[in-house]
Amino acid sequence: MDKEKQFKEYDKTYNKYVYSKINKNKKVLDLGCNTGLLGEALKKNKNCIVYGADYSKEAIILAKKRLDYSVVCNLEKEVPFESEKFDVIVLADILEHLKDPENLLNKIKNLLKKEGVIISCIPNVANINIRFQLLFGKWDYKKSGILDKTHLRFFTKKTMKLLFENKGYKIIKIDSTPGFEFFCLYHFKILKRIKENLCNIYPSLFANQFIILSKKNQ
Repeated sequence: MDKEKQFKEYDKTYNKYVYSKINKNKKVLDLGCNTGLLGEALKKNKNCIVYGADYSKEAIILAKKRLDYSVVCNLEKEVPFESEKFDVIVLADILEHLKDPENLLNKIKNLLKKEGVIISCIPNVANINIRFQLLFGKWDYKKSGILDKTHLRFFTKKTMKLLFENKGYKIIKIDSTPGFEFFCLYHFKILKRIKENLCNIYPSLFANQFIILSKKNQ
Protein backbone atom coordinates (compact mmCIF):
# COMPACT_ATOMS: atom_id res chain seq x y z
CA MET A 1 0.00 0.00 0.00
CA ASP A 2 1.52 3.37 -0.99
CA LYS A 3 1.63 6.34 1.38
CA GLU A 4 -1.14 8.25 -0.39
CA LYS A 5 -3.55 5.35 0.16
CA GLN A 6 -2.47 5.14 3.81
CA PHE A 7 -3.38 8.79 4.31
CA LYS A 8 -6.77 8.24 2.65
CA GLU A 9 -7.57 5.46 5.10
CA TYR A 10 -6.21 7.27 8.15
CA ASP A 11 -7.51 10.77 7.63
CA LYS A 12 -11.28 10.39 7.48
CA THR A 13 -12.39 13.25 9.68
CA TYR A 14 -11.51 16.80 10.71
CA ASN A 15 -11.75 18.93 13.85
CA LYS A 16 -15.44 19.83 14.16
CA TYR A 17 -14.72 22.29 16.98
CA VAL A 18 -12.41 24.33 14.77
CA TYR A 19 -14.84 24.11 11.86
CA SER A 20 -17.64 25.54 14.01
CA LYS A 21 -15.54 28.62 14.88
CA ILE A 22 -14.98 29.74 11.29
CA ASN A 23 -17.62 31.92 9.64
CA LYS A 24 -18.63 31.92 6.00
CA ASN A 25 -16.69 33.64 3.22
CA LYS A 26 -13.38 33.83 5.08
CA LYS A 27 -9.85 33.58 3.76
CA VAL A 28 -8.27 30.82 5.85
CA LEU A 29 -4.72 29.56 6.34
CA ASP A 30 -4.54 26.07 7.83
CA LEU A 31 -1.03 25.46 9.17
CA GLY A 32 -0.61 21.74 9.64
CA CYS A 33 -3.46 21.09 7.23
CA ASN A 34 -2.66 17.37 6.85
CA THR A 35 -4.62 16.13 3.83
CA GLY A 36 -6.91 19.17 3.73
CA LEU A 37 -10.18 17.72 5.01
CA LEU A 38 -10.98 20.74 7.19
CA GLY A 39 -10.33 23.12 4.32
CA GLU A 40 -12.38 21.01 1.95
CA ALA A 41 -15.38 21.26 4.30
CA LEU A 42 -14.89 25.03 4.68
CA LYS A 43 -14.79 25.49 0.91
CA LYS A 44 -17.81 23.31 0.26
CA ASN A 45 -20.08 24.42 3.10
CA LYS A 46 -18.90 27.93 4.00
CA ASN A 47 -17.56 29.30 0.72
CA CYS A 48 -14.12 29.95 2.22
CA ILE A 49 -10.86 30.37 0.35
CA VAL A 50 -8.40 27.99 1.99
CA TYR A 51 -4.62 27.87 1.93
CA GLY A 52 -2.78 25.01 3.59
CA ALA A 53 0.72 23.97 4.64
CA ASP A 54 2.06 20.74 6.08
CA TYR A 55 5.41 19.10 6.74
CA SER A 56 4.34 15.89 5.01
CA LYS A 57 4.81 15.68 1.25
CA GLU A 58 2.39 12.75 1.12
CA ALA A 59 -0.33 14.72 2.92
CA ILE A 60 0.08 17.68 0.59
CA ILE A 61 -0.43 15.44 -2.44
CA LEU A 62 -4.01 14.98 -1.22
CA ALA A 63 -4.38 18.54 0.10
CA LYS A 64 -3.63 19.96 -3.35
CA LYS A 65 -6.77 18.25 -4.62
CA ARG A 66 -8.91 19.78 -1.88
CA LEU A 67 -7.60 23.27 -1.13
CA ASP A 68 -7.15 26.41 -3.20
CA TYR A 69 -3.42 26.54 -2.46
CA SER A 70 -1.17 24.19 -0.48
CA VAL A 71 2.56 23.75 0.06
CA VAL A 72 5.05 21.58 1.90
CA CYS A 73 6.53 23.63 4.73
CA ASN A 74 8.66 23.14 7.86
CA LEU A 75 7.07 25.56 10.33
CA GLU A 76 10.15 25.45 12.56
CA LYS A 77 12.07 27.25 9.82
CA GLU A 78 9.60 29.28 7.78
CA VAL A 79 6.02 30.34 7.24
CA PRO A 80 4.32 30.11 3.84
CA PHE A 81 2.33 32.68 1.85
CA GLU A 82 4.10 35.69 3.39
CA SER A 83 2.63 38.07 0.82
CA GLU A 84 -0.95 37.13 1.79
CA LYS A 85 -3.29 38.34 4.55
CA PHE A 86 -5.85 36.05 6.20
CA ASP A 87 -9.08 36.38 8.16
CA VAL A 88 -8.35 33.16 10.04
CA ILE A 89 -5.19 31.18 10.75
CA VAL A 90 -5.73 27.65 12.07
CA LEU A 91 -3.18 26.00 14.36
CA ALA A 92 -4.95 22.75 15.17
CA ASP A 93 -2.69 20.43 17.17
CA ILE A 94 0.47 22.11 15.91
CA LEU A 95 2.12 24.20 18.63
CA GLU A 96 2.83 21.23 20.90
CA HIS A 97 4.78 19.59 18.06
CA LEU A 98 7.24 22.48 17.71
CA LYS A 99 10.50 23.13 19.53
CA ASP A 100 9.85 26.86 19.37
CA PRO A 101 6.12 27.67 19.08
CA GLU A 102 6.86 31.21 20.25
CA ASN A 103 8.81 31.82 17.06
CA LEU A 104 5.91 30.69 14.89
CA LEU A 105 3.46 32.95 16.75
CA ASN A 106 5.80 35.87 16.11
CA LYS A 107 6.05 35.18 12.40
CA ILE A 108 2.38 34.64 11.62
CA LYS A 109 1.34 38.02 13.05
CA ASN A 110 2.16 39.58 9.71
CA LEU A 111 -0.17 37.15 7.94
CA LEU A 112 -3.26 38.30 9.85
CA LYS A 113 -5.63 40.96 8.62
CA LYS A 114 -6.31 43.79 11.07
CA GLU A 115 -9.29 41.96 12.58
CA GLY A 116 -7.97 38.50 11.79
CA VAL A 117 -8.00 35.72 14.36
CA ILE A 118 -6.01 32.62 15.21
CA ILE A 119 -7.81 29.42 16.18
CA SER A 120 -5.54 27.05 18.08
CA CYS A 121 -6.02 23.62 19.64
CA ILE A 122 -3.67 22.64 22.46
CA PRO A 123 -3.79 19.52 24.68
CA ASN A 124 -4.18 20.06 28.43
CA VAL A 125 -1.30 18.36 30.23
CA ALA A 126 -2.96 19.17 33.58
CA ASN A 127 -5.89 16.89 32.72
CA ILE A 128 -6.96 14.68 35.63
CA ASN A 129 -5.82 11.53 33.80
CA ILE A 130 -2.26 12.82 33.61
CA ARG A 131 -2.30 14.01 37.23
CA PHE A 132 -3.55 10.62 38.38
CA GLN A 133 -0.82 8.82 36.45
CA LEU A 134 1.85 11.07 37.93
CA LEU A 135 0.72 10.09 41.43
CA PHE A 136 2.00 6.62 40.58
CA GLY A 137 5.13 7.85 38.84
CA LYS A 138 3.84 7.20 35.33
CA TRP A 139 4.55 9.32 32.27
CA ASP A 140 4.04 6.93 29.39
CA TYR A 141 4.10 8.28 25.86
CA LYS A 142 1.43 6.99 23.48
CA LYS A 143 0.65 6.95 19.77
CA SER A 144 -1.91 9.73 20.21
CA GLY A 145 -3.55 11.93 22.83
CA ILE A 146 -2.05 14.29 25.38
CA LEU A 147 1.12 12.23 25.76
CA ASP A 148 1.55 11.68 22.03
CA LYS A 149 5.15 10.59 21.51
CA THR A 150 5.64 13.33 18.91
CA HIS A 151 4.77 16.16 21.33
CA LEU A 152 7.73 18.36 22.19
CA ARG A 153 6.00 20.98 24.37
CA PHE A 154 3.30 20.64 27.03
CA PHE A 155 0.88 23.28 28.29
CA THR A 156 -1.57 23.91 31.10
CA LYS A 157 -4.34 26.46 30.70
CA LYS A 158 -2.18 29.06 32.47
CA THR A 159 1.00 28.50 30.46
CA MET A 160 -1.01 28.33 27.24
CA LYS A 161 -2.47 31.78 27.94
CA LEU A 162 0.99 33.14 28.70
CA LEU A 163 2.31 31.71 25.44
CA PHE A 164 -0.07 33.92 23.47
CA GLU A 165 -0.05 36.99 25.71
CA ASN A 166 3.74 37.14 25.84
CA LYS A 167 3.81 37.21 22.05
CA GLY A 168 1.43 40.14 21.73
CA TYR A 169 -1.91 38.40 21.32
CA LYS A 170 -5.19 39.07 23.06
CA ILE A 171 -7.18 35.98 23.96
CA ILE A 172 -10.80 36.43 22.95
CA LYS A 173 -12.19 33.12 24.15
CA ILE A 174 -11.09 29.72 25.42
CA ASP A 175 -13.30 26.67 24.94
CA SER A 176 -12.53 23.16 26.09
CA THR A 177 -13.31 19.62 25.05
CA PRO A 178 -13.91 17.00 27.74
CA GLY A 179 -11.85 13.89 28.14
CA PHE A 180 -11.14 11.85 31.25
CA GLU A 181 -11.23 8.08 31.01
CA PHE A 182 -10.41 7.92 34.71
CA PHE A 183 -14.14 8.15 35.45
CA CYS A 184 -15.08 5.75 32.63
CA LEU A 185 -17.82 8.15 31.58
CA TYR A 186 -17.33 7.35 27.92
CA HIS A 187 -19.12 4.04 28.48
CA PHE A 188 -22.34 5.60 29.81
CA LYS A 189 -24.24 7.90 27.46
CA ILE A 190 -26.47 9.06 30.30
CA LEU A 191 -23.41 10.59 31.97
CA LYS A 192 -22.26 12.51 28.91
CA ARG A 193 -23.77 15.75 30.19
CA ILE A 194 -22.07 15.32 33.57
CA LYS A 195 -18.75 14.94 31.79
CA GLU A 196 -19.37 18.10 29.75
CA ASN A 197 -20.52 20.08 32.79
CA LEU A 198 -17.43 19.12 34.76
CA CYS A 199 -15.30 20.25 31.85
CA ASN A 200 -17.12 23.60 31.73
CA ILE A 201 -16.86 24.18 35.49
CA TYR A 202 -13.27 22.95 35.99
CA PRO A 203 -11.61 23.12 32.57
CA SER A 204 -8.08 23.14 33.98
CA LEU A 205 -8.75 19.74 35.52
CA PHE A 206 -11.21 18.03 33.20
CA ALA A 207 -10.47 19.45 29.73
CA ASN A 208 -8.68 17.22 27.30
CA GLN A 209 -7.96 20.06 24.90
CA PHE A 210 -8.33 23.83 24.77
CA ILE A 211 -9.55 25.71 21.71
CA ILE A 212 -8.17 29.24 21.82
CA LEU A 213 -9.47 32.18 19.83
CA SER A 214 -6.97 35.05 19.77
CA LYS A 215 -6.04 38.15 17.79
CA LYS A 216 -3.17 40.62 17.61
CA ASN A 217 -3.01 43.39 20.16
CA GLN A 218 -3.76 46.62 18.29
